Amino acid sequence: MKIKVGDYVKVLIVGMNGYYTVDEINDDEYTVSQPYSGMSTRGHYSGKSSYKHTLDVPLEKITKT
Repeated sequence: MKIKVGDYVKVLIVGMNGYYTVDEINDDEYTVSQPYSGMSTRGHYSGKSSYKHTLDVPLEKITKT
């Protein structure tokens, strides 16, 4: 399966959970991001997602869902 911008992928790195969105593809490097859940340190959901966890990974480290 070919992975393209906008696809949801899983990152195959220990400790990386959940699904990421492919934001950009440059040669063999994929930029993927996952929005922050919006959970505060006190356990209250703010409903806002102002932070994105972003990774640059090679194709071998992701799989299409």
